[in-house]
Amino acid sequence: MGARRSRFVVLPVLGLAAALALPAAPASAAPAKGTVYVLQAMPGITADVVVDGSTVARGITAATVVGPLRVPAGRHTVVLSSGGTQLVSGGVTVGPGASLDVLGYWAAETPKMPRITVLRDDLSPVAAGKARVVVTHGIAGPPADIRVNGKVLFRSVANGESLTVVVPAGTYRVAAVATLSGQTLLPEASLPVRAGTLTRAVAIGAPGMTPAVLVHVLPLPGQVSGDRIPTAVRTGTGGQAAGLFGWSADFAGLLRLTFEVLCLSFVLLALLVVVSARRAASAERQLR
Repeated sequence: MGARRSRFVVLPVLGLAAALALPAAPASAAPAKGTVYVLQAMPGITADVVVDGSTVARGITAATVVGPLRVPAGRHTVVLSSGGTQLVSGGVTVGPGASLDVLGYWAAETPKMPRITVLRDDLSPVAAGKARVVVTHGIAGPPADIRVNGKVLFRSVANGESLTVVVPAGTYRVAAVATLSGQTLLPEASLPVRAGTLTRAVAIGAPGMTPAVLVHVLPLPGQVSGDRIPTAVRTGTGGQAAGLFGWSADFAGLLRLTFEVLCLSFVLLALLVVVSARRAASAERQLR
């Protein structure tokens, strides 16, 4: 009888351990989101930024980054306007966890008519001491050769196109000249590049306007804390970047608690098995 009774003691303990080990499902899973940055690359224009009918920034001058804007995954509409007049509108498809730059710039074919293009941010890690640099041609002009430290690094980059390279951290001299004519589109400018970052450098300008460089810097994952703060100028976020990592931290704590409960349950189970075995042996000796 002693051995049989011990089995009924073990089963409730196992049931209790299993119940405690099951992580509780969140009451309402947060919808998947992505991150959008709007890059104002139109010299001579002060623009308002509207996303899905809501104004997120007003009076933004050229070479300014608006964001990060946290939006649900799916299709969204970004509008740039000035003085109440719509300049350009574009649709943006945002995937879960994606990071996108929405660039408003002057088109080469129609220098006074802006255009929107969507540029995906490659946030994959790079080797220690390195950075990912993306050069984007946003000048209303012909295809250009991009010179870095006096040498042509990218050749015949068209208006609106981007090219990527991974380089050691440092400060680089960047210039752009027309591929066919050799005309200087962007005089040599200094571009600081920090390790562990994605640095997007957008050459911006239009006929009759002084060209410039818009720089957008994002941290890459797995880097030291000193490289985690972007240096781009940002406005009009409206608190939309909040709550990015809150749920995952709670889930990690729940996993730790579950592991501790499991360990305790296994210890109790082992003790009960030992006690049951001793009682069974004692009962068997008494029957003899």
